Order: sequence, then C-alpha cells, then structure tokens
Amino acid sequence: MNLLRKILHSRLFMVWGSTLVAIIICLAITLVLIAHSKRTRILDAPSKLPDTANPTDILPPPEQVNIFLLNPTSLEITPVQVELRLYSEPTERLKQIVSALVQETLPNYRNPIPRGTLLNEAYIDSQKTAYLDFSHHLADGHIGGTTAELLTVTAILKTVFDAFPNEIIHVQILIDGKEKKTLAGHLNLSQPLRF
Repeated sequence: MNLLRKILHSRLFMVWGSTLVAIIICLAITLVLIAHSKRTRILDAPSKLPDTANPTDILPPPEQVNIFLLNPTSLEITPVQVELRLYSEPTERLKQIVSALVQETLPNYRNPIPRGTLLNEAYIDSQKTAYLDFSHHLADGHIGGTTAELLTVTAILKTVFDAFPNEIIHVQILIDGKEKKTLAGHLNLSQPLRF
C-alpha cells in the first residue's frame, strides 16, 4: 500500500508538475507576444499640422451691402445697408446676399419677400445670368396683386444688380428648381429679367 501511495503521489506530482510547467511556458509566450505587439515603430515622423485653420474656412471681415426692402411710408423699395462677412467667390457671395434679403426685416421696413421663403440654390452662368432658386413659399405665400408682385421682384433684382453691377446682367427666378410663369398671376417670370 505504501508503495502504491508513493506511485500515485509521484504520478500526481508529475501531472501537477507538468501542468504547472505548461502554464508557465504559455504565460511566458503570451507575455513575450504582448511585449512585442506594444513595440511600434514610427518610420517617418508625421507631417506638421497647420498653424492656422484652412484659409477657405475663414470669412473675411464684415462689409456693408445693400439689400432692398419696402419703406412703408413711401411704398418704395429702398436700399438698406447690412453688414455681412462675404466670400470672394461670386456664386457664394450671391447666395449670402440673397439669403440676407430673404431673412432680413429691419425696424421701420417691410420685407416684400413672403415669410418662410428660402433660397434653395444660386448659380451664375457664363452668359452672366444669375439663377435664383427659391422655395415654394415665394409664390405660395405671396399676397398677390400687381403692385405686391412688382415690389417682390424689384427687391430681388435691385439687391442682385446693386451687389453685382458687372458680374450679372440677367436674373432668372425659379421656384423649387422650375421656371414659373408668374409669382401671383401678373409679372412674366418665364424669361431672365433685367432692369
């Protein structure tokens, strides 16, 4: 019995001993692999980051621009100066200026552009025609009448031609990307307009 006990104990010792050695070897291999994977080598230094933001993202200082609004006492479209930070590229400037016209209602003036109107897009072609694509609110929200329609179109045209005296000759007004015959049934908008 004693001998059997010695054999069992020695086999058990051998099993435990070999298991312990296997665990130690696996642990050592794992540690070596982890240590090797953490060693990263930078072959080239990364390029230097710019000191300032992208120059095209920086707006220039504010400048005075005329937008044309309705003077309720004289019932005339009159220039009103607003301060805008304008891009130098003509199409972007056009978008900014016409968007300001659509959104601005200054004290003591009325905006002849119907509330809720947005400028969807603007484009200037090689023939110096500006295409202004307004949301449907320009026509759907219009109060109607020849005078009101004339005031709305005049405000748009005067604002554009004042800001772009040499760059734009004609203005084509679009509604949701399509030519519309009139805003409210009076003025013909199917052709590009000019003063």
